[in-house]
Amino acid sequence: MPTILSHIYKSTCFVLLILLVHTNLNGQNVLYTPIELSKTTGSTQELLLDIEQQAHITFSYSSKLCFQEQVILPTPKGTVHQLLDALFVNCQSNYIVRGQKVIIEPIEGVAQKFVISGYVIDSQSKEALIQSNVYEPELLIGTVSNNFGFYSITVPKGFVHVSSSYVGYHSRHHYIELNKDTTINFLMEQNKELGDVDVVGDRVSGRVKGTRPGAIEVPIEQIKNVPVFLGEVDIVKSIQLLPGIQSGGEGFSELYVRGGGPDQNLVLMDDVPIYNVSHLLGFFSIFNADAVNNVRVIKGGFPARYGGRLSSVVDIRMNDGNNDELKGVASIGLLSSRLAIDGPLIKDKSSFSVSFRRTYFDLFTSMWQLNQADKSRYYFYDFNTKLNYRFSRKDRLYLSTYMGKDQYGISYNEQKVVVEDLEDQPDRTFTTYDENDVGWRNYVAALRWNHVFGNKMFANTSILYSDYRFFIDQTLNYVSDNNWSKGSQSYYSGIRDMSAKIDVDYVPSPKHYIRFGGSAIAHVFYPGIDVQLSNLTGVSPIDTTFGGAEMHRSEYRMYLEDDFHLLPRLKMNIGGHFSLFQTESDKFYYSIEPRLSARYLLKDNLSIKAAYSHMTQYMHLLRTASVAMPTDLWLPVSDQIEPMRAVQSALGIEYEINKGFSLSLELYHKKLSNILAYKETAGYFDFASDWQSKLTSGDGESYGIELLLHRKMGNLTGWFGYTFSKSTNQFDELNNGKEFPANYDRTHDVSLYATYKFSEKVDMGATWSFGTGSPLTLPETKYYAPQLPTSELVNSSFYNQYINERNSYRMPNFHRLDVGFNFKKKKSYGSRLWSVGLMNTYGRQNAFFLYFADSENEETGETERSLKQFSLFPIPMPYVRYTVKF
Repeated sequence: MPTILSHIYKSTCFVLLILLVHTNLNGQNVLYTPIELSKTTGSTQELLLDIEQQAHITFSYSSKLCFQEQVILPTPKGTVHQLLDALFVNCQSNYIVRGQKVIIEPIEGVAQKFVISGYVIDSQSKEALIQSNVYEPELLIGTVSNNFGFYSITVPKGFVHVSSSYVGYHSRHHYIELNKDTTINFLMEQNKELGDVDVVGDRVSGRVKGTRPGAIEVPIEQIKNVPVFLGEVDIVKSIQLLPGIQSGGEGFSELYVRGGGPDQNLVLMDDVPIYNVSHLLGFFSIFNADAVNNVRVIKGGFPARYGGRLSSVVDIRMNDGNNDELKGVASIGLLSSRLAIDGPLIKDKSSFSVSFRRTYFDLFTSMWQLNQADKSRYYFYDFNTKLNYRFSRKDRLYLSTYMGKDQYGISYNEQKVVVEDLEDQPDRTFTTYDENDVGWRNYVAALRWNHVFGNKMFANTSILYSDYRFFIDQTLNYVSDNNWSKGSQSYYSGIRDMSAKIDVDYVPSPKHYIRFGGSAIAHVFYPGIDVQLSNLTGVSPIDTTFGGAEMHRSEYRMYLEDDFHLLPRLKMNIGGHFSLFQTESDKFYYSIEPRLSARYLLKDNLSIKAAYSHMTQYMHLLRTASVAMPTDLWLPVSDQIEPMRAVQSALGIEYEINKGFSLSLELYHKKLSNILAYKETAGYFDFASDWQSKLTSGDGESYGIELLLHRKMGNLTGWFGYTFSKSTNQFDELNNGKEFPANYDRTHDVSLYATYKFSEKVDMGATWSFGTGSPLTLPETKYYAPQLPTSELVNSSFYNQYINERNSYRMPNFHRLDVGFNFKKKKSYGSRLWSVGLMNTYGRQNAFFLYFADSENEETGETERSLKQFSLFPIPMPYVRYTVKF
């Protein structure tokens, strides 16, 4: 009996499956089959008959349907759906498909609408595909998926065609009879064949393009193919190749965007702000590309949901983890090794993602210095974890963490210490060292809860933690009263944030995408605290603390924005960002920041965009060197130091040449106020005065034009970027009050990145970059300064230098070519990859810094002074990396 029931059950399911597939295919072939009519004029009935004959279908319609004696169609070509819409343009109707029959029903009153919602995800890894297009091509209604892959779209009742597209993936299509709110999850498959394809019928409607100029999404696969220093895949260095963005110098991983400093960039890792993105004094970034899902860069037209910085937003989303199977990547290079593993905890319900990276400088140096008295060590590491759990279709929980650290240490001044023991025991001898340690670290955590309210509202509630510290530790051994004693000194600075926030996406109709939310942040600033501990033998330790105490500050934010269609071809994003910041005397600074951006479609693949935004920043990075050092301080605004503010406007055009191939041109102008700098007479080590008295505030201006040609699909991919810009500063107390070039001003900047896929096994990547030299302050003259008899200070050089103007010189122009090759091979366990390349291929000696050197002329005996340069990478540098995927 059970066998018979099982057989009947399987047979019934098979028949139902055939019927469902038949209905789906017929639905697709009926309403969306392209045809060409024999005429464009005639009565409604005559034209319906012509459509029936061409499409081989039968119409059934109500007597209430409006018929006309004379109808003129705009074109004889189109799908059945399009021609019916044109035929009943003044009498809207629903089309219900029953096999080869189409029932036409007039819509009485307001057309009934239903919501289609769900997620857009990778079919293999189940990772969310962020900013995917979801649209109904016939109705020209569209939206995009949010940072968790969720979308919601409202369309009229009836037979609808809903599609999703994402660069590097095949488009997915669903044809359904819509008569209630429906959930559709798009499982997108990667496009393995990345050659040129015919996209005439698969082009995403221009009406779903974003409103913001200055926003760029870089596919993570392109980032992984960029040749970089020592084979280390680096997200930030890839971003530096985009127009309007530059590094502070050769090899650095900091970002200088449109004339702004590195502290003016809001860098987010799963919504958590990161205060230092660098390893190795700025040569590498902290982001492990194996753990990254999506990278978005916003340089202008800032949405209202972002705030707190002036120049850019870099929004980085980490991998959620594979829901189906365990997968991993392991990689060994000259500098470091990486390991990333992800997979299901509970299949289709919970998954994890873990990645780890570490250098081996300390391992090599320990072997080289095995027999040396003085020993040095350096290492850095990154550790990412992410867990998620799906409670239901509407509830999901995420926990993500990051730990990273850089540490450089040295042991020196070896001493043999004799310790007198008891009378009947011999004296003991041990070896001790003086030690110095310098470093910094980041601890980051985010707990987020997603909830879908109905089908139109998505809420993300988060608790976030970010802790960043610089530190210097020194331990000295010394003799006091004929006894060995120890003294230690610890200097540290940094910033720690605890925050709670909520972000809500609400899609009330296809013409509106509303976002709103708020946050509360508790900042703790550590403004350079110095702790000294003396441990004398037989005496209690002496603990002394210098420097400022911890500073606790509160910040509150709220925002509201709406992305909406004002006209069929005009789309706008209007919003506002409001913030409050509390100072030491409980005084509040506040900021009301309007945000406006608009896009007008000249054609479906050509748009013009404009944006205007106000930004406010309540914290400053006080830097005493050109690279990240432990003396750098993050400090808040105060009663004397006001917030930095910026007003930016932009105008641009975007042309979609082909699917995944675009051209953009953008002009921008930015005004900055209350930017900070050290006074000419003050320095970091001036302990006689408070840090606020060492600073002066001024204004800045930046403007330029940026060109980007970006190809994301095909055997040949990459981009070409060009920037012409000018950035200036003006301080009343600097440079005699005269305007001068900003430290980050670069007139011309060119970048070319290309990767070519020769076959499934071999591809290559190349980058070439050029930049005008950065501004530099040099002395004009050197003059003799004799020692005065009344002087208490001894001038050993007897020479002084005279500086006329600030940043009046420039470094030599920069240019460099990097080339890399990847050799792939499928294995039984997955695949392996050899990556080899050559940095600075033609050996360009770019200046890292300039300095004056004195030399004696052998003929005259006179001392001559010359300006010289130091090059960090003066010769071509090879790299190799081995990677396996399993």
